[in-house]
Amino acid sequence: MIAANAVGIIFNPESSRAGGLIAALKSILSLDEDTWIVPAYSDQYPEIPEGIALIITLGGDGTILWSTQIAAPREIPILGINLGRVGFMTEIEPDEVRDKISLYLEDNTWVEERSMLQITVNSSGPDKLEAAFHVLNEVVIGRNTITRLVNLDVQVDDIDFMSYRADALIVATATGSTGYALSAGGPLIHPESTDIITVPVAPHMNMGRAMVLPSRSKIDISVVSAPGAVASLDGRIDISLEPDQVITVLKSPYSARFLRSRDQGRFYEMVNRKLKVNTDSF
Repeated sequence: MIAANAVGIIFNPESSRAGGLIAALKSILSLDEDTWIVPAYSDQYPEIPEGIALIITLGGDGTILWSTQIAAPREIPILGINLGRVGFMTEIEPDEVRDKISLYLEDNTWVEERSMLQITVNSSGPDKLEAAFHVLNEVVIGRNTITRLVNLDVQVDDIDFMSYRADALIVATATGSTGYALSAGGPLIHPESTDIITVPVAPHMNMGRAMVLPSRSKIDISVVSAPGAVASLDGRIDISLEPDQVITVLKSPYSARFLRSRDQGRFYEMVNRKLKVNTDSF
């Protein structure tokens, strides 16, 4: 059971409905005036106070992606209330809050764990620098201008795998398989899977198929030539890349955690309802 004083809230400041839901949550859960409530998308990630055992997000999947950056290292589960368009990772809708929110603080829930990726960007130059990031959906390596291709060499487990000339290359988790990777022709993967997928976007004269790799894989992506190349992390952080830079992708030591009360087979219902997939085609 989660005490009310162990609940924090992260909300999308651009949502006109967030303020009303915050007031409703304070009333329904009898939250204190000093409850930790912060907006998403600030320039710097806030520190989560000690004692927080659950973060309720008010927003869509973007708010959840932002929140996992601080929740995952602390192993704090997220309960998403959907104020977005799709809300594939959220748990409940705003009109369900009054009847259902209290149930999530009781014992009839379970925690779903989803794998993340660790992204390391380094350089082969004399001033070698490395920076590590952790993402829930994907990293996309492409150009910051449309209609321009990027040249990339890819190694898997230190073995030459593929050279791509494409609009971009997506490396995604199972969670990310329902996002940009799906739009680019990648497969749907159950969120409990820890597999990693690579999906080229509009490849030119080479293999255009997605690949599903085991979670133990190490993927090294070298930028061969691409002025203006960028690595986009979960659509929130863009890192400028130079030729000879290498992006290394591994399974992250962190996992995103989500508080659930619904059946563990909900993924298939969510695919059918939110992505409008015809299940007869599976």
